[in-house]
Amino acid sequence: MQLVTLAAASLYFELAIIRFTSAEVLYLGYFSNFIMITAFLGLGIGFLSVPRAIPLERVMPGALLFLFALVLVAPFDVTALKNHYGLFYFGNIEGESGLPGVVLLVVLFFSTAVIFAGLGRSIGALFGHFTPLAAYTLDILGSLIGIGIFFLQSLGWSDPVVWILTGSALLSIGHLLTPAPRGARLLTTLATGAAISVLLLSSREPRVIWSMYQKLQVREDPDSGFLLVLANSIPHQFVQPASSASEGYYGIPYRLHREAGGAIDDVLIVGSGSGTDVAVALRAGARHVDAVEIDPGIVQLGKELHADRPYQDPRVAVHVTDGREYLRNTDAKYDLILFALPDSLMRVSSMSDVRLESYLFTVEAIADARERLKPGGTLGLYNRYRWEWLRNKIGTALATVFARSPRRVDVGPSTVFLVGDRIEGETVSAEGFDRLATDDWPFIYMQAPRLHWLYLGMVALFLLSAGVGVLLLAPRGTLLRPEWPFFFMGVAFLLLETKSISLFALLFGTTWMVNSCAFAGVLLSVLTANLIIHRLRVHQRWLLFALLLLALLLAYLVPARTMLSIDSALLRFLLSVVLIFSPIFLANLIFSREFRDTETSTRAFGWNLLGAVAGGGLEYLTLLTGQRNLLLIVTCCYVSAGFFLLLDSRRRRTMS
Repeated sequence: MQLVTLAAASLYFELAIIRFTSAEVLYLGYFSNFIMITAFLGLGIGFLSVPRAIPLERVMPGALLFLFALVLVAPFDVTALKNHYGLFYFGNIEGESGLPGVVLLVVLFFSTAVIFAGLGRSIGALFGHFTPLAAYTLDILGSLIGIGIFFLQSLGWSDPVVWILTGSALLSIGHLLTPAPRGARLLTTLATGAAISVLLLSSREPRVIWSMYQKLQVREDPDSGFLLVLANSIPHQFVQPASSASEGYYGIPYRLHREAGGAIDDVLIVGSGSGTDVAVALRAGARHVDAVEIDPGIVQLGKELHADRPYQDPRVAVHVTDGREYLRNTDAKYDLILFALPDSLMRVSSMSDVRLESYLFTVEAIADARERLKPGGTLGLYNRYRWEWLRNKIGTALATVFARSPRRVDVGPSTVFLVGDRIEGETVSAEGFDRLATDDWPFIYMQAPRLHWLYLGMVALFLLSAGVGVLLLAPRGTLLRPEWPFFFMGVAFLLLETKSISLFALLFGTTWMVNSCAFAGVLLSVLTANLIIHRLRVHQRWLLFALLLLALLLAYLVPARTMLSIDSALLRFLLSVVLIFSPIFLANLIFSREFRDTETSTRAFGWNLLGAVAGGGLEYLTLLTGQRNLLLIVTCCYVSAGFFLLLDSRRRRTMS
């Protein structure tokens, strides 16, 4: 029970810290898996430190308090965000100069690593009470409980106060189950949770919603007088009446479409937000509007705060879902489809560089939108795109899909694109960018496949810290005798999990529910593999490796567009389970089989977690190669793991 509880607390704190820091620290929008990799690094070092009497768990509460205090109190230099690092943000963000971004990330890194090193040591110390496979099974069971609790709380839009109290409660239960000593740890945990809760409550602002996606705030804009919605502390959208919004870029698509002789009977708005775009459509004479918005928190704010009450209008149907998924599944046809300011710094998951809206701007997504237009219909996009190369990239994508040039209208810092049979276009430039966004490389906000030096610096920080941590905290010689099979399996599995969750999001939508189910599905496959290996004696490891390589080859050869072309959602789901989860399941069978027979479970598991750190760094290669080619790296890693297992088998036979 203690192992299960502490494992639940570990994953729960990982999810909570990821949500909290990404909402409060703008820089983390550019480093999608920063906290996750740091957590793996801390856990790995914690496991490897178990044989030594280093009380890392005692400093964990202080590090947790420091992290929350730093994020809430320290000023951040948001002016540094003028450099987009290849991951574009919208709007005109300005603020006070404060702690430099690089310094902030490094401090967050070390405090997070200390937190999870303490948790890793506590969990690792319990592994010795069980056989390796039993300990791993209990650890996965606890992880499932942790993600289940966070899932249910996120469903109810819980806030960080609830998270810190729940995490502290899980840790307290773990301490209560400790035979002795437990009083000091229990008191420290409770005091830390109370202190962080007071800090969070004292900094709480009015009109704040923590939806399952992001932190939403409402303020009055001093310049315009309109209400302003901020998403994760970034100015996101105005709650603006249609009477004034129609005079700006909101109204241009309707005017030009109508001037070209088009009807405005049926309108689809993707990214309807707080309702301003919907209100403008109704004012323009739309008879029916399908409003698609992925975040229910923003829809609620629109229903409560928008003066025109567009979401309460009987002509409007609200769909809280992913825009790309809606385009694929609807049978409706539209006179006008608008991609209305769909932008975010939110990722599909903490493992991926894919944003919530990334799959909406690929050439395949634009083709989906074209199929939903009536004859003579028009597709429109508008936003503050800020860079000329990005405008050229979007215009070229529209021209490529529609085989005709789009119309471009610049309104101050914002740009409107319109394309359709009735729209007179103009020649677009293909200069300033190297590659259009596709479902395999969905990075619309990158000029070209490249890695900024900050990414390389982060990877170097991870690897250097892992080496120094093992050298200082693990038993002497640990760094010189790595468990290579488990290390490479850690690298491969992290990449395989990342690729699988991103593909699942493409197939079924980038919604929070889809992502949560995919993550839970991975953990369930791990648990199932453990139970099978526990019940059955699988002697032919090479048969498992052969099946895994075959599954990886099949997953590589079947492109995503093949599965997307399947109309039946059930058939698409069954095929995706075979292609996505069969490699994960087989990989888990291999790991469970090898882990069952390991002599030192904490050492093997620690190196496996450090392998996941390296895998998290390699995940940034998707910015260069695309997602599909990750499977090639995964294959090489499993071949390397098999090679070192073969060497180890020969060494043991020689010694015997």
